[in-house]
Amino acid sequence: MKRMKRFLYLCLFVIAMLTLGACGKKSNGDTQIPDQLNEQLKQQGEGLLTQLYQMDEKQLAQVIDSAQKSDQAAFIEGLKSFEASKETVGALKEIDDTKVTLSDGNYVVKIKYTGDKRKSEMTLGFDSKTNNVSVFSITPKYSVVENMEKAALNTVLGMGTVFVILIFISFLISLFKHINKFENKLKSKATKEPVKEVVDVKTESENLCDDLELVAVITAAIAEFSGNDASSLIVRSIKRVKR
Repeated sequence: MKRMKRFLYLCLFVIAMLTLGACGKKSNGDTQIPDQLNEQLKQQGEGLLTQLYQMDEKQLAQVIDSAQKSDQAAFIEGLKSFEASKETVGALKEIDDTKVTLSDGNYVVKIKYTGDKRKSEMTLGFDSKTNNVSVFSITPKYSVVENMEKAALNTVLGMGTVFVILIFISFLISLFKHINKFENKLKSKATKEPVKEVVDVKTESENLCDDLELVAVITAAIAEFSGNDASSLIVRSIKRVKR
């Protein structure tokens, strides 16, 4: 029952945050936040942080689902940021400082707090004109040693990646000589096409003079035998047969 009440309180807080802009509008050029609005924003921000730490995973998922239906992208990202950093920061111990500022038309609430494992900061901002949540993030604070360890780890990972790539490139270059050997082997195995010798066949020209003489003799003999005029005879060409 208590969990349900906390969940309802958080939902009411979300609705209240969306309507705060209408209560706190000022004339153009006024950069001062009224004291009443300043205190109200502080209380709402600290109340949100406290409610988030009192919720379990199931209730947090329900709040995220409710925010998705209202199309509050920045608020959803903040809830997911809190969900991801909760294990890193640990349980809420105390709130150290809360400040409210007005920047570029946005009311920004920054809450510094201490967890079991480390300090962290919540930033919550919304547009004073549209009343939509514009900024919501959780930023864990790391010590100098932890930051140096992260930087060293990133450096080692980066250098390791470069060395792996260089080794891979060297391996590829070493394979080029095997490719050349393979190409040369294929060339040596290639069969050569036989060259066909073209034999020129020279036809011997026939001696037509001897043939004509032979025809004339035969024609005269036939004419003499038959008593006919040699001019009436038809003599076909005679070709020699080579044996």
